[in-house]
Amino acid sequence: MKIDFRVKLLLTMVTGIVAIEGSIGQRYQFLGFLVAIFPYILAVFDKKFSFVFKGLFYSLLAISIENYSLIIGEKFLAMILNLYGEIVIRILPGVMMGYYTMTTTSMSDLVYSLQKMKMPDVIIIPISVMFRFFYSIKEDYKKINEAMYMHGITFKNFFKNPMKYLEYKFVPLLMITSQSADNVAISAMTRAMKLSCPRTSISNQKFKIYDYILFIFAIILMFLFVRVKLC
Repeated sequence: MKIDFRVKLLLTMVTGIVAIEGSIGQRYQFLGFLVAIFPYILAVFDKKFSFVFKGLFYSLLAISIENYSLIIGEKFLAMILNLYGEIVIRILPGVMMGYYTMTTTSMSDLVYSLQKMKMPDVIIIPISVMFRFFYSIKEDYKKINEAMYMHGITFKNFFKNPMKYLEYKFVPLLMITSQSADNVAISAMTRAMKLSCPRTSISNQKFKIYDYILFIFAIILMFLFVRVKLC
């Protein structure tokens, strides 16, 4: 199910606002539960089961910690545990929805959707360059870890020789970061991403039936959120 980026962006904002504020969950418990697991429902359709497992694990852990804080006697520790549980439960849905949005959106779809939203080039170009940069750094970081593993430098060596571990980890990463920034900027120019320069796109994203359904769902959530706040 390839959801349009514009719909995913709207769902990310709505989910984050509704989950953090929490008033809908107090008034409509079913909706509050649905908002909490909504990113994982979408991830199931995309077969991102590791994403679902991690999200549900941290959610259940936060709920367990919050419930445990109610039965322990020490007030200060209970307050700390309850605060941690509340923060995770309220912030995690928006964070996971944003993570799902970015990991399931290709760069061409992202740029095409921003152009459809009539975003100016001064916003589109930095965003596209920034996300290409992060993706490049992520791949380079994996290669650094693989090279360290081949040389027998793993995390268990950190306690034996922490300075050597940090040197082999971060010195190459800092050097690659500087080089990647230049390469990504040059790549953007070769793709004709210049100010006031029209460009074609291989993306053919358009709203489908499930996009309209999810869009209406987000609008209903915002309507109920405003209604709860005003009542």
